[in-house]
Amino acid sequence: MSRMQAAFLLALSLASCAPRWQGASLSEEASAAAQDSLSGALIPDSEMAEGLRAARWHLHRAQEAQLGQSFDQAQEDLDLVFQLLAALEAGESEDPRAQAELEALSAAAERAYLDLLPNLDRFSADSPLTLLLRGLPEEKLEGADDENRRALISKLIRSCDVPIDLNDRVIASIRFFQTRGKTTYTTWLRRSGRYDELIRETFRAEGLPEDLLFVSMIESGFNPRARSKAHAVGLWQFIESTGRMEGLNSTRWVDERRDPVKSTRAAAHHLRRLYQELGDWRLALAAYNAGPRRVARAIEQAGTRDYWKLELPEETRNYVPLFMAAALLSKDPKLFGFDPESPEPDLVFAEVDLPHPVFLEEAARCMRISHDSLQDLNPELRLNVTPPQSALNYRLRVPPGTDQDLRACFSQLPEAWQLYQVKRRDTISTIARAFGVSPQVIAQVNHLKNPNRIAPGQKLTIPVGAAGSLKSSLRVAHIADLVPDREGSKPAARAAKKVYKVRRGDSLSRIAQLHGVEIGDLKRWNRLRGTQIQAGEQLTIWPSRPAPAAHSAALERAPAGAKSRDYTVRRGESLWDISRKFKVPVAELKRWNKLDNTVIRAGQRLVVAPGPAASGSKGATAGKKAAPAVKKGGGGVQLYTVVRGDTLFGIARKFGLEARELAHQNNLSPSAKLATGMTLKVKPVKKVR
Repeated sequence: MSRMQAAFLLALSLASCAPRWQGASLSEEASAAAQDSLSGALIPDSEMAEGLRAARWHLHRAQEAQLGQSFDQAQEDLDLVFQLLAALEAGESEDPRAQAELEALSAAAERAYLDLLPNLDRFSADSPLTLLLRGLPEEKLEGADDENRRALISKLIRSCDVPIDLNDRVIASIRFFQTRGKTTYTTWLRRSGRYDELIRETFRAEGLPEDLLFVSMIESGFNPRARSKAHAVGLWQFIESTGRMEGLNSTRWVDERRDPVKSTRAAAHHLRRLYQELGDWRLALAAYNAGPRRVARAIEQAGTRDYWKLELPEETRNYVPLFMAAALLSKDPKLFGFDPESPEPDLVFAEVDLPHPVFLEEAARCMRISHDSLQDLNPELRLNVTPPQSALNYRLRVPPGTDQDLRACFSQLPEAWQLYQVKRRDTISTIARAFGVSPQVIAQVNHLKNPNRIAPGQKLTIPVGAAGSLKSSLRVAHIADLVPDREGSKPAARAAKKVYKVRRGDSLSRIAQLHGVEIGDLKRWNRLRGTQIQAGEQLTIWPSRPAPAAHSAALERAPAGAKSRDYTVRRGESLWDISRKFKVPVAELKRWNKLDNTVIRAGQRLVVAPGPAASGSKGATAGKKAAPAVKKGGGGVQLYTVVRGDTLFGIARKFGLEARELAHQNNLSPSAKLATGMTLKVKPVKKVR
């Protein structure tokens, strides 16, 4: 997959986001031309910006956690970073700045994860698989049960319909799944139930071994939303060019690589093609991971077709034995120490031919099902709407038994799109005003490289109807669940979620006041465009915890005569943001304000500089000037005195260094804990202009 989530279209307001006009004194025609000056990057989508902010926040928190040796926390945050990036990059964007930031964040997260791997006792089910394959260390084969293990495997090999080799690398892979990868494999095996029959039936029809099912396990963990750093997508991890070669379309509206049914058929064709070319399933599997040309070069260089003797990338060397291990374990999981779990139910659905495009939210409401369940059945849709160009033949998947409900009320659903033929003297702005949408949306929907150039007779697709339903189809639950909220934490860090059933006579303002939340948050949590709600509707509410009464307590600790400084938290700010603004460690902010965690809220007053006591030294007294934290040394080196709460990462950031560089300058490990009062040598890196 080579293009990002169509984020600039996903959450743009379709009713009230007109651009700022450039002059009121111009004639009407000249004014319209000025209004249509949309050259350059389009207005960034709020959800894209929010997602990028969330990814940065979780990445920074993971780096801090790793330096503090909180490896489980670091892993959790990095997993969230990869989920966010996968969601944001599931479509396309024409903004090069967003593209560059996504790529930079992805590279930084990858480096952080590879650094973290040696410190992990277990892997999570959604850890980036290509990184695990590349960074997976050799599992040691120790213990008296090796012979027993080999005897068990020898019996199971006979029940496999693909060649399985009994060697140390396969046994080491089994050992990995039994230890650090146990949670991962257990989750994957449970997920396999959803797609097992679909894949096996497809492979039987194509005359392929059914155990090739486990290619999808190793590729994606049976996660149709999985994405790799190489922009591969879906259960079978097709890159765009290979998917296109196997008949999978990828447009601004749909990405068939994410469709389990279509991508499984494509995977069957691709695997058969590789086997016909290479004549051995071991080589075909290696080619599925590394590409047939890479495998062909390795065969030529080694002078052998024995997979185990080929020089291949580390990821591919781990790929085939892990596949063999996964297939073997599936034959009798309990025998290898896995507790049996109920598999997820089969993927079943009915299909409805749509006479015109619709919004998924409207269709779900019509069938009285959840919007998320409808999205899960139609993962190829990049947006919350069926595509306009397939209006006459698009087949929407729905839960069994609901197709008649959809057909019965379909005529009442608003059409999602309308075709408009450009007339003489039309501009993007005049068309936008006529339909009550923004010029940016029309430009994005129609992929107009130069919105100023539209010609009479040209046909434009205009989003109409329930315009508020044109929202993101980001598949990370709700992206707001991963974004640091106005209190500096994700909702999981706040009070437990509540579900409120709307009563007759209720209004959003009344419900917000009742639960002590803001109307804007209430709308965001429930994906509401306007303020209209209906009796019986269920709303998700994340009640805020009371803000800690820390301001006065922190001031009491400031020494007499010290010049303290306080700050009022703004909406959307976190402790991390404030620490950067005032160049103080997060740990100090927490200590000065007696905060047990990083949860803060808009309007809260914080002490950000309590005077000479800021260093936390017990010897600080009223009126006594604190010693400077930074002194000059010889050769351009600065000497920094560590204060309480400092980390290598935080200090390095102050001087524009990487934590590794600062650790290297002081002969320290990057994960070393710093003692208050110790002196660090800092040699800032000169910036080349």
